Amino acid sequence: MMSTPVTHTNVTLTAALTSLLSLALLGAGPVAGPVAGPVAAPASIVAIGASALVSVAPPRDLDFTPSELRLWRDPETGKHYWYMTYDVVNNTGQDQRFAPRIELVIDDGRIVRQGDGVSSGVTKALKEFLGNELLEDQFEILGMVLQGKPHAKSGLVVFAAEDLQPTELTVMVQGLSRETEKKPNPKTGELVTLRKTARIDYLVPGDPMPSGTVTFPMVTREWIFR
Repeated sequence: MMSTPVTHTNVTLTAALTSLLSLALLGAGPVAGPVAGPVAAPASIVAIGASALVSVAPPRDLDFTPSELRLWRDPETGKHYWYMTYDVVNNTGQDQRFAPRIELVIDDGRIVRQGDGVSSGVTKALKEFLGNELLEDQFEILGMVLQGKPHAKSGLVVFAAEDLQPTELTVMVQGLSRETEKKPNPKTGELVTLRKTARIDYLVPGDPMPSGTVTFPMVTREWIFR
C-alpha cells in the first residue's frame, strides 16, 4: 500500500494545531480521562495561517471637541449671551445622523436649552463676529455626518444669559452616542432610559464683567448617563 506523502506545509499546520491544542488543555487544567472526540481550538483563535485575524470594533461615539465658554454682549440690544463652538468628527466606520440636544445647567439647577430666547439676528451677528464661514447654527448642523476628518462639522451653540452671577456652568450634549442604559426611577421604581451624554464643566471666576466678550475655561469633561 502506498503511503500519502507528507509535505512541509502539512507538517507545519499539524505542528501549529498540536501546539494550540496543548495550550488550550493546559489552560483548562488537568484532564480527568481520555478526551472523547476532537478538541476545539480556543474561541479567541479566529484563523490559522501566517497570522491570526483580530476583529476590532470601531468606536460607537462621535468625536466631540468643545471650545471654552464665552460671554458676549449684543451691541445693539445690550443683552448678554453665553456661546461656545465645537467640532464633531465621525470615526465610527459608518455615516451617522447628527441631531444634538445641548443644554446649559446653571449652578442653581436651572436648565437653559440652546437657542431658547436667542433670535436669528443674534446668531447671525455672532457668526459674523467670529468670522468662521464653516460654523453652523443649531438648525444648519442637523443631518448626516460623513466619515473622516475631512467631513468634520463645526457648530455654534448660543444660550440666553439672564443671570450673570453663576460661578459654575455645565454644558450637556446628547446625540453623540447611541449607547443607553436602563435604571429604576428613584421615586416611582419604574425603569427609565438614560442616554450617554457628554458633560463639560466651566468655571466662572468672580465677576463675569457684563461688557464685551469674556472667556471661561473648561474645568472637566466626561461621559455620564442622563
